[in-house]
Amino acid sequence: MPGPQRVTLPPTVVASHLRACADDLAVSLTASGPAATVPELLSVVRHLVAGQQALAIALEGMAGRVEGGGEGALATAPTVDVEVVAEVLRAAATAVDCSAEALAESRPSFECVSDSVAPDTRL
Repeated sequence: MPGPQRVTLPPTVVASHLRACADDLAVSLTASGPAATVPELLSVVRHLVAGQQALAIALEGMAGRVEGGGEGALATAPTVDVEVVAEVLRAAATAVDCSAEALAESRPSFECVSDSVAPDTRL
C-alpha cells in the first residue's frame, strides 16, 4: 500500500493556515459570551485530538528530515546543532502526542457532561 501522498501546498502555507485557524479558535473560545453548544465543544475536542495526533506525526517527520540531512543539504551545518534540532522536534512530537492522549482520555467525561445538559446549552 502506498504511503502518504505529498500535499499540493507547501508546508509553510499549510502551517500558516493551521496557525490562523488555531488563533481564531483561541479567540472564539476565550472571548466573552457563549461560543458554542456543549455538543459542538465535544466535536471541537475530537478535532483537537486528531489535529494534535497529526501534528505529532508532522513533528516526527520534520525530525527525521533534519536527522537525515536532506541528502547532504545539511552537511555544512554543525552536527551537534543538527542533533539538537532533531531531538527538540522529537521531544515536541512526544509532548503533542501526550497532550492528544490526555485530551482523548477526557472524552468520556466530556460526553457525560454533554449528555447531562440540553443540546442547545451554550458555553
